[in-house]
Amino acid sequence: MNDFRTAQAGGGYVFSYDRRETEASLSARLDRWFSGADPEAIVMEPAEKQALFGFYWAASMMPANSPCFRDIADPACGADLSKWMARELDDDPRFIRAYESARKPLGLPPIERSAH
Repeated sequence: MNDFRTAQAGGGYVFSYDRRETEASLSARLDRWFSGADPEAIVMEPAEKQALFGFYWAASMMPANSPCFRDIADPACGADLSKWMARELDDDPRFIRAYESARKPLGLPPIERSAH
């Protein structure tokens, strides 16, 4: 929600949001989207949905005591998050399996694999 709050305050952001969106409505729509019940619950470009799923997967792989769950601005969070994001880019089989199984329920675009 940090990205959402920054965007609503007029700062830089990663994902696009409707100006009329509230934290409660965004949270409800994200819950619905991540449940797989409604691939159109969030209105984002395909690349944004792909990036959001990437953050979700990385977070799901981190230990519960990761600094990212306390403060995303913590430098230790950056190191933890970067480790998992790099694994996505390197086509970690766990990421590929998770992405492919979530693709239809979440309305994700086809995955572009790295050319290694």
